[in-house]
Amino acid sequence: MTSAENEENIDVGELLDGLNDRQLQAVTHGDGPQIIVAGAGTGKTMVVTRRVAWLVATGRAKPDQVLALTFTDKSAEEMEERVDRLMPMGYVDLWISTFHSFCQRILQEYGLQIGLPNDFRLLNEIDQYLLVRGSFDRFDLDYYRPAGNPTKFVQALLKHFSRAKDEAVTPDEYLEYAKSVALDKDRSGSADTDEASRLQEQANAYHAYQQLLLERGDLDFGDLNMYVLELLKKRPSVLKELRERFRYIIIDEFQDTNWAQYELVKALAGDIKNVTVVGDDDQSIYKFRGASISNILQFKDDFPGSREVVLNVNYRSLQEILDISYRFIQGNNPNRLEIRLAGPNGQGLSKRLTAYRPGQARVAHLHYATLRDEVRETMQVISEIKGSSVEHTWSDFAILVRSHSQADPFAAELQRRGIPFQYLALKGLYAKPVVLDCIAYLKLLDNYHESSALYRVLVCPPYSLPGPDLIELTHTADRLKGESLYEVIRRRHELTAISSEGQTVLDRLMGHLSEHTDIVRRQGVREAAVRWLYDSGYVDHLKAADTAEKHESLALLKQFLDRIKRYEDTHDDPNLRHFMQELELEREGGNAGALAFDVSTGPDMVRIMTVHSSKGLEFPYVFVVNLVDQRFPTNRRGGEIELPDALTKEIVPEGDMHLEEERRLFYVAMTRAKDGLFLTSAEDYGGRRKKKPSRFLFELGFDRTPIAPSMELLEEIRPTPSVDAKPPDYRPPSSFSFSQLEAYDRCPLQYRFAHVLRLPVFGKASMSFGKTMHATLEKFMSELAIRVSAKQPGLFVDGPKDPIKPSDLPLTLKELLQTYEGCWINDWYRDDKEREDFRRKGRQMLEQFYGDVTAERPVPFLLEQDFRLKLGGCVFRGKIDRIDLLPDGTHEIVDYKTGTPKEKLSKDDKRQLLLYQLAAGRALGLRPTKLTFHYLKDNSRQSFIGDDADLEKLEEEIEATLEEIVSGSFPPKPSAINCRNCDFAGICEFKLKS
Repeated sequence: MTSAENEENIDVGELLDGLNDRQLQAVTHGDGPQIIVAGAGTGKTMVVTRRVAWLVATGRAKPDQVLALTFTDKSAEEMEERVDRLMPMGYVDLWISTFHSFCQRILQEYGLQIGLPNDFRLLNEIDQYLLVRGSFDRFDLDYYRPAGNPTKFVQALLKHFSRAKDEAVTPDEYLEYAKSVALDKDRSGSADTDEASRLQEQANAYHAYQQLLLERGDLDFGDLNMYVLELLKKRPSVLKELRERFRYIIIDEFQDTNWAQYELVKALAGDIKNVTVVGDDDQSIYKFRGASISNILQFKDDFPGSREVVLNVNYRSLQEILDISYRFIQGNNPNRLEIRLAGPNGQGLSKRLTAYRPGQARVAHLHYATLRDEVRETMQVISEIKGSSVEHTWSDFAILVRSHSQADPFAAELQRRGIPFQYLALKGLYAKPVVLDCIAYLKLLDNYHESSALYRVLVCPPYSLPGPDLIELTHTADRLKGESLYEVIRRRHELTAISSEGQTVLDRLMGHLSEHTDIVRRQGVREAAVRWLYDSGYVDHLKAADTAEKHESLALLKQFLDRIKRYEDTHDDPNLRHFMQELELEREGGNAGALAFDVSTGPDMVRIMTVHSSKGLEFPYVFVVNLVDQRFPTNRRGGEIELPDALTKEIVPEGDMHLEEERRLFYVAMTRAKDGLFLTSAEDYGGRRKKKPSRFLFELGFDRTPIAPSMELLEEIRPTPSVDAKPPDYRPPSSFSFSQLEAYDRCPLQYRFAHVLRLPVFGKASMSFGKTMHATLEKFMSELAIRVSAKQPGLFVDGPKDPIKPSDLPLTLKELLQTYEGCWINDWYRDDKEREDFRRKGRQMLEQFYGDVTAERPVPFLLEQDFRLKLGGCVFRGKIDRIDLLPDGTHEIVDYKTGTPKEKLSKDDKRQLLLYQLAAGRALGLRPTKLTFHYLKDNSRQSFIGDDADLEKLEEEIEATLEEIVSGSFPPKPSAINCRNCDFAGICEFKLKS
C-alpha cells in the first residue's frame, strides 16, 4: 500500500480528535529525536499508537517503516491491537514487538552472517537451568559448588550471565578482565587471592555456558540483543539496510531499557535520529532485570536538541492521590528527570500531574496491633465499600504486596469469607490443585507403585473414591508390609469391605491406567494427559460448574499441557520417564512453574498481586499492605553475584540506588489507585520485636497514626463514579484467522469449546504431516530462489519456458528430501506403521513436486506471507503459502493441500482463496489473476479467480459471521459429519448419534 493510499484511508482529523495539547504535540512531532515524559495514567499508549498511525497517514512512512518496541508481550499486543483499529482496511505487518522478538527476527534473517544458525532454539529460564544441570560437570566449579548443595548457585550464576549480556559483555571480555585482576594481585603481592579466584571461576563458567549454547545451536534471551549488536558492528551493510528500512523508531517504557538495548536504539537511529522515546523515570522498577535508569537520564545528552513533551494530565486518579504521590517521589531528587532537565534557574520541566476527573479521593493509613487485625480489617473495609453502592464490584479492589509470601494471609481470609479473589502470581503453576492432580496421574503412569501419587488420583474429582473405601485400601497396604497401594487395588475384588461404588471407581481407574499406559508409549506424554482429562471426566467436571475457580482451572490445565508440548517439541526422543525427571529437576531448582494471567478478563474478583505485577494496571481502590520496616522498603537483595563495576557500562547515578528503586516501586503502587488509596501496617507480625512502620509512611506524614479499627474511617469514604465501563466476562478476540471463521460456520458451539474455553484437544497425524510438508516446501522454495539468483539470475525469468534438466537446478532432489527429514514432526501418529506410511507418502509427493518445478519453472514472489485485513470492524490475520510472479507480470496465489484432491470446487471451498485475493489487493497492493489449490497428493491443481461480486459477497458473509461471534452467540449446530469429526463430541450433550 502506498503512502498516498494510506493518507486517503486514514482520517487525520479523526486520528487527532480527543488529544490534549501536549498529546497532540507528541503525536505530530516531525523529524528528529523526541522524549515524551509520560507520567502515570496520562494516556501514554494512546499517544504511541496514534503517532504510529499519524506517521503512516501523513505519508512520512509506510507501515513497515515504523519500528515500535516495548518490553512485555502483553504491552506489544495491546499496542498492536490499538494500531490495528486506527489503520486502513489492508496493510502489511507492522514492526510492533518486544525488544526480544525484534532481535530474534533480525537474527533469523541475518544471523548466518555472524555464524549463527537461523533456526536457533530460544531457551527460557527453565531450559537454561536444565541445560546447566544436565552438563554440570563441564563448569569445573569450586567456590560455586558447595559440597552439601552442589547446585545451590546455578540460578545465581545464570542471572549473573544475564546481567553480563545486559551490558554486552562477552565471555572473552570477562576472561580478559579476570586475567588482568589476577595479574594485578600478583604484582602487588596481595595475599587476598579469593576475589581473583572467584572472578576467574565466574568468567570460566560464563565461557563454558556460552560454548554449550553455541554447540547446541541455542540462544538465551540475553544473547538476542548482544548478537544483534555484534551483527551491526561487524556487518555495516546490514546496519545500513536496517537504518533505511526503519525511518522512524518509537521506544515505549524507555526507562526499562538496559545498556545493550539503548546501544541498539542509538545504532539504528543513525544520523537522522528519528527516535521517539516514551517513559517515566519515576516508574523505573526493573533494576533486578538489568534496566538502567541512566538511559532516560542520559537521553538529552546523547540526542542534543531533542524535543521534550511532558504529559501531565492524568485520566486515572483523583487529585489527592496524585498530590501525595508527587510529594513522595521527590525524595529521589536529584536523580530525577525533573531536576536533571531543569534550567540554570531551576525552571523548566514539571512532572506534577493534574487530575482530569473531578471528585474527592480518600487516602488513609490504617494501623493495627497485629497482622491478624490488619488482614481482618482490610477485608472489612473492602466489604463495606463494596456494599455502599450497587455500582461497585469485587474487581474494583486490589491488594498489593511487596513479595509473594505476604499474600497468603490475605488470600486465606478472602477464602474464609467467601469473597471471590484471584491471586495473580507469576510462578506457582505446579502447586495448583488441578495441575497437581495431572502431575500425580502422570507419575502413576510412569510408576504404578508411586503410592502417594495414586492416593491423590483416588481423591481427585474424576474418581472421588468414598472415604471408607480409601481408608480400607490404605490400611490394607499398611498391614501387608511391602505392598504398594497399587498392588492392593489389583486384588480389590478380594476385599469385601470395599463398597460397590468403590469397586466401580477402582475398575474405571485401572482401565484408564491400562489404556493410557499404551497411549503414552505410542503417542506421547501430552496425548496421554489430554486423554485422561477427557476419559476420566475431569473436563466434564470443570465445565459443569460455571464458576471463576473452574474457569481458572481450565486455563491452568492448558498452561500445563503447553509445558508438556514444549518439552516434546524440544527433545529428539521425548518420553514420560524423562519428562518426569526434568520436571523434578525444575522444581528442585526452585522453579514452581510460570503462570500467565490477564487481569482484564475473567469473572468479578478481588485481585491480589505484587506491586511489580500491578505495573500498567489500575483499580478504583488499592490497598498497599504490610508497610513496615524491612518489608517495604526491603533490605538490599542478598545472594546475587554482582557484575564487577569495571564491566558495568551504564552511568550509575550517585546515591542509594536500592532505596531509590524501592521508592519508585512504592510510587507505582500508589498511582494504581483511582478513587481510594489505603496504606496498612501492624506492630506485631509474629516476631519477638514490634515492627517499626515503613520509613515511607514517615515520608508521607503518617508517622503518628494511632492503632484504630477501620470503622472510624468508613463514614468518610465516598465512592466517586468511574467513567470506565466494566469489561464483560466474554471478550471477543482482537483478531481472527480463517480457521476460526470455518470453525464458527461449522458449529458455533464447537468454536466456543476451541476458541473461547480453549479446551485441549487430541492431536492428529494429518496435522503433523501438513505442518511438515508446508515447512519443507517453504524452506525448499526459499533456498531455491536464493541459489537461482546467485547462480543463474535469468533461469526462472528470461527465455522460453522449456523444461529444464534437474542437473540445471542449483538444488537437488536429494537436498529437498534432506530438508523434508529435517522438518519432520513425529507427533500424533498412532504407531510406527502409520508414521512410516505418511513419511513414504511425503517423499512421493516431494518427488512429484520436484518434477513439477523442473517442468513449470515457477517464479516465487513471496513465501509464507503474513497479512492483516480489516473486515466488519475486526482484524483478520493470515499467511499465504506462496505468491508466484506470472510471465505477464501479474500474480498467482498458491495454497498447498495435503488432503484428498477435489475435482470440482464448491462455493465454500473457494472462500479461503477469495479471502487471500482480497488481502493481496488491500494489504499487499497486488492484483492476482489466478488462485490455485495445489494438491500435493497427486500434484493436481484447481484454479479460479474471483470477480468483484464474489469478493463483495464474501465480505458480507464474513461480516455477518463476525457480528455473531462478537455478540457471544454460540448455539449448537449438530450434523452427522460435524459431530463425527468433532474434537469435543465426547463432552457435548448435543452430539448426534451415528
